[in-house]
Amino acid sequence: MKKKVQKTLRFGIEFELFTLDEKGYMANGADQLIARVKREHPEIDIKRECGKNMIEITTPVETDVPAAMIRAMENFEVVAVAATEEKLVLYAYGTYPGAFTPEFHVHRRYRAQQKILGKQRFAIAGRCVGLHIHYSLPWGVFDDIKKIIKPLIRSKNMQTMVDIYNLCIAMDPALFTFAQSSPLYQGKYLAKDSRVLMYRGGKDLDSPEGLYANLPEFGALQQYKTTSTDILSQIADRFVDWAEILKSVGTKIAMFSKHGSILDNTWNPVKINSHGTMEIRGMDMNHPDIIAAIAILVKFLLKEIQEKHIRILPADTGVEHPFSFDGKTIVIPPDSFVRKNLQRRAAYEGLADDVVFNYCQAFFRMAKQFVPENREKILQPLEDMLKSRMTTSDRIVAQLEKSGWTKEKELTPAEAAEVALSLSWDLYNEILTTKERLKKVAA
Repeated sequence: MKKKVQKTLRFGIEFELFTLDEKGYMANGADQLIARVKREHPEIDIKRECGKNMIEITTPVETDVPAAMIRAMENFEVVAVAATEEKLVLYAYGTYPGAFTPEFHVHRRYRAQQKILGKQRFAIAGRCVGLHIHYSLPWGVFDDIKKIIKPLIRSKNMQTMVDIYNLCIAMDPALFTFAQSSPLYQGKYLAKDSRVLMYRGGKDLDSPEGLYANLPEFGALQQYKTTSTDILSQIADRFVDWAEILKSVGTKIAMFSKHGSILDNTWNPVKINSHGTMEIRGMDMNHPDIIAAIAILVKFLLKEIQEKHIRILPADTGVEHPFSFDGKTIVIPPDSFVRKNLQRRAAYEGLADDVVFNYCQAFFRMAKQFVPENREKILQPLEDMLKSRMTTSDRIVAQLEKSGWTKEKELTPAEAAEVALSLSWDLYNEILTTKERLKKVAA
C-alpha cells in the first residue's frame, strides 16, 4: 500500500484596517473603497467588516510565507493607492487614538450580536482591528465537505492538532505582545494593548466592560485540551450554547453561520476555523514587516511540529523555563498561568514587564531554530524589538510623550486626528519596503 504523504503546511492572512479621512478623523469609507478595488482589481479579496469604517484584506492560501506575504503586500499596495484616490487614509493599528461612535452595516448577523452583547458593548467591535493568521491543520483531521474535525482515534495527526492548539494558546501572550499597537482607546490610555482588554474583556484581564466579558466562552483565551475528544466536545457544547442564545433574540443559527459550519460561532484568540485552519486571531494590526516576521516565525515552528510530531507538554516547569525543547517535546506553562498571569501582564505592560520579556525571548529563541537560514532576515523586526524592549505601542507612547502628553491626559478629537495621520503617514512606503525585502529572501 502506498504511504500517504504529509501535505505541506499552508498559510493565509487577514488584515483588518480602519478608513480615515484626509485630516485623520475616522471615516465611513469602507464601501466606497471596496467598490473601487473590486471594480479595478476584482482579483483582490477585500471585504466588509461589521463597521462602515473597517475593511478586511485576505490573502490567498500559500505554502511559502514570503510568497504569500509578497502577494499580501502587492494587494495591500493596491488598496492603499485606491484609498488615496478616494481621499481616504488607511489606519493600520489595533485601535484609533480618539473617541468616536462607529456605524454598523445593516445585517441580521450584526443586529443579532448587538441584541446579545448590548448596543454599547457591541460598539467595541467597530473600534478594534486585528491581525488573523491561518495555518492549515495536520493532514487528514479535517472534513472539507462537512467542515468539521473528524472524530479520529489513535491518530498521530489528531494528537498533533491537539498539541498545536495548546501551543497556540501558550504562544498568545508572546504574539500579541510582539504585535501590540493600541495604547489608546477612545482618547484614553488603558494599557500597552487596549484592544486586547476591550475586545476580550473579562475577569482575567480586569476588563468588565470588554466585548466578551459576559460571554467568555466565545471570546476569551481558552484553556488547554487534553484530547481531540475534549476539543470536539467543546465545539459541540459551544454550538448548542450559541444556538440557544441566538434563539433568545429571535435568530436562527443557520442564518448566523457564514459557511454552514459548527465552527463559525466563536471569536476566541485561538480558533479552529471552518476553512480547516488553526486561526491565530489575538493580535493587533501592525506594521507590515512585523506581521511578516510573526507569520514566518510561527509557520516554521508549526511545520516542524506537524512533520515530526513534536509533543507539547504543559508543566509547572514551564513557568520558570517556558518553551524549553529537548528535541522531542516543547514544555509550556500551565494554562492557568498563561491566562491569569501572563495574559494580563502582557496586555498592561508588554515588554516592560520582566516576566513577559523573558517569555517572549524564550519563545523567539525556541521558534527561530526552525526557521531556515535564508528566511532569518525577515525576523529582524522582532530581534530589534527584543533588543530595545520597545513594541509599536511603546513607540506610539514615546512619540506622544515628546509632545507633552501624559498617560493621564485624554486626547481631544483634533489631537487624536493629528496623531492618527502622523502614524499612518509612512504606511505606503513600509508596504513597498517590506515587499522588496521579501522578494530578496524569496529569490
